[in-house]
Amino acid sequence: MPLPSTAATARRRRASAAILCAALAAGVPAMAQPSARPLSYDLPAQPLSDALLALGRQSGLEISFAPAAVAGKTAPALQGEYSPLLALERLLAGSGLSLRADGPGRYIVYVDKTNQFSALRLDAVRVYGEQIGERVFTQEDIAQTPSSNRDISSLVATHPAVRTNPGASGSQNRGSLSVEDISFHGSSPYQNLFQVDGMDATNRIDPASKNLNLQVGNIPSNPQSYFIDTSLLEEVRVHDSFVPVEYGRFTGGVVDARLRRFSGENRLNLDYRWNTSKLTQQQVAEGEENNWAQGKPGYSPEWKKRFYTAVGDVAFNEKSGAVLAMSRRESDITRWNMGVDDKGQPTPGQEVYKDRIDNFLGKFSVHASADTIADLTLKYSDRSETLASDLFRETRWDNNHGARGVSANVDHLFQGARLSLQAGWDRSLSNRESVGDELVTFQPYKLPQYTAGGFGKEQKQQDTWTLRGRIDLDPVRTGAFTHMPYAGAEVQQVNAEFERFQESYSYRRAYASNGTYKDYSKVRYLPGTVDVNYNTAALYLSDRIEWERLALDAGIRYDRETFLGSSNFSPRTRLDWDVFGSGDTLLSAGWSRYYGGEILETALEAEISRLRRQVLDAKGNPVADGGKEYFVEYKGLKLPYDDEWAVSLRQRAAGMEGVLSYVRRNGRDQWAKTGNESEGYKYTNEGLSTTDGVSLTLRTLEPWRLGETRWNMLASWGWQKRKTNKDLVEGYTSDARDPGDFVIYNGSQMRVIDLPPSSFYQPQVASIGLIGAWPRAGLVWSNMLNWRSKRDATIYVGLGPKPDYLERYESGEVPAYWTWDTKLAWQPAFARNLEFTVEVLNVLNRTPAVTASNPNLKTNRSTYQSGRELWLQVGYRF
Repeated sequence: MPLPSTAATARRRRASAAILCAALAAGVPAMAQPSARPLSYDLPAQPLSDALLALGRQSGLEISFAPAAVAGKTAPALQGEYSPLLALERLLAGSGLSLRADGPGRYIVYVDKTNQFSALRLDAVRVYGEQIGERVFTQEDIAQTPSSNRDISSLVATHPAVRTNPGASGSQNRGSLSVEDISFHGSSPYQNLFQVDGMDATNRIDPASKNLNLQVGNIPSNPQSYFIDTSLLEEVRVHDSFVPVEYGRFTGGVVDARLRRFSGENRLNLDYRWNTSKLTQQQVAEGEENNWAQGKPGYSPEWKKRFYTAVGDVAFNEKSGAVLAMSRRESDITRWNMGVDDKGQPTPGQEVYKDRIDNFLGKFSVHASADTIADLTLKYSDRSETLASDLFRETRWDNNHGARGVSANVDHLFQGARLSLQAGWDRSLSNRESVGDELVTFQPYKLPQYTAGGFGKEQKQQDTWTLRGRIDLDPVRTGAFTHMPYAGAEVQQVNAEFERFQESYSYRRAYASNGTYKDYSKVRYLPGTVDVNYNTAALYLSDRIEWERLALDAGIRYDRETFLGSSNFSPRTRLDWDVFGSGDTLLSAGWSRYYGGEILETALEAEISRLRRQVLDAKGNPVADGGKEYFVEYKGLKLPYDDEWAVSLRQRAAGMEGVLSYVRRNGRDQWAKTGNESEGYKYTNEGLSTTDGVSLTLRTLEPWRLGETRWNMLASWGWQKRKTNKDLVEGYTSDARDPGDFVIYNGSQMRVIDLPPSSFYQPQVASIGLIGAWPRAGLVWSNMLNWRSKRDATIYVGLGPKPDYLERYESGEVPAYWTWDTKLAWQPAFARNLEFTVEVLNVLNRTPAVTASNPNLKTNRSTYQSGRELWLQVGYRF
């Protein structure tokens, strides 16, 4: 990060210490580029307040200090490469001030321990700081992580608490730009909280819908409203345990994406990135080769990917500016379709269809005064995937997923407190558009049958209006205790709807030898809109209470929602013990409760089905009353919740930091669905799960030096054991079995709850990231080793013998495997504005099976790990 201009520095020096610190508190987040790794500094000798301001902008620290404590003090020159902590210590050398750790990346500068929170006001500089249970992927981390489609799920997939579904990195659909679902600590992948700049970005209508085929009412969706290109972000914060009270309506984890704020300089970054199926090795099971070769929905044999990115950092003046970030990611996929020859007979053909994601993110910021900063944020994300099938004649359809949003926030520094206000609107939508408004299965006389037409356009949409506020009080001393309280409130109005834009039909038409025909099973689908509206409100209060080497974070959150009419309290606690008082050894333990959010398909489902009329029955006879009663009961349903017990030990020594954590999650009142179409369906709270997880992370706090090169390392290992009575893939639409029911597994009888999970389950995962930099040569080399342990897949193979007819399962062992991803970025010395990047995923081309095939099938249907994949990128920096 460049240092402030000489004129700006001179103006700051003429300001009072109080104004300096207030500007520090309000301005530093705008220009911070946080990093836990050492940076190169070239700071002149200057007033200590100015030096701390410059350090806050360049390092990764949250610094609190009293204006009077630093008044009149001068910091020495700081030149060279230092870790953030060492840089801070060097600036304070000889000042007579002391430094105390206040959590990861947070430090307090004070005069003495007996009066550190006296009448002197502390102004916190929030730049960066990983809390216990939190991991921050900085802009630097994102840029250095080898990836394929640059989406949030792929970025956080190496987190030891995260599991993706088996086959997520498989070969059969590598050309797709789809965003995978993720599960934290065995919780539902549809109960995570996604945010963009603090605003809720979670799609709650029907996130488990994944069927890509052309069917009436079928609209594929995703839990993430915004399919964001991670290269446009400032950082991504992930909370998997000890989650603070300001986050609610989740039972899994929190993924909080933050946008860039203007730096005060004019910059423009342009990037072009590409990959093709010819640069990717793929292995497909023999039982899937035909589907894959034809490019049926869910498969992509040939593609060309092109990614275009532009990020502009514009300073309007010294107090205002904007960051405008845009990207287009597109994949041209070859698929087989069914055409027609000169005689009007079906004939196979090929065509290229697009899978495209557009992003626009704009953040306009104004430093109205030293105490006030305001932002206006614009968000746009749109994905369109065109699909076809050789079973459909001259038919294609588009599955679209998009989101739009606008928000504004104001942060103001008062005497003794900081107030934040934010308001915004977000729209998440998923729709399916197809050719025509009649889907007809034709049965020509003595010729092959075929299907043509479509259902027009159907759409599900969610609008969310949000207003939130939060106040953070300055630290308060009461006797031997120091309090750091904050409180907040949030209200939301949510409108969700299904809309069919036109009347449509489906039927079967059979032709006789003389050319006449008769229609069968004809159904009319009425146009119309079905909606559900409700409100939510939340209040929360938290206080960090410090006494000597102990600190207690105690918080309570209250949520009220009108969809189910529920009110819930969520306690959040964490006790920290600084074992030796140095901040190097921190033992943490706590208990928390997390309540989930609503799935709105429960309310829309029955009303959507009532927009249906049976015109002809299966024999072609007219149906007098084609309306069909369809029952879906969800009254009495409660929101799901997770209880969490967590213990964590953090140790820093010899320039390294290690964190060992244990987390136990008990999931209760999870949603399940029972019944059938004739008798009606009912949603219940019969789902439950228990997950035990252990993780270990190890990272460098200071780089290892080898000649002129610098190396940083981050390693993690995670183990999970999970028991559940329902399938996470189907989520809220699956039936929850009685945990005490019995099944047959590998020939032996066992309880359902003891059956190995079938989805989002991987007993052990590990990753090692090693990043080397050679500044003089302009080279950065990133490496990631990923390991997955062996696991037993659970495969349903039918019913057991009478009289019990128990469900019968067999295990299919999936072997352990590891992959190596690498990325080399080069900014040549003769043209520093240019950057060339080469990424190779799965360098050694290891393609083990990542799913097991059903033994009842005659052909192998396993999914294999995608092989070696090459990406090329060129960028220009203005």
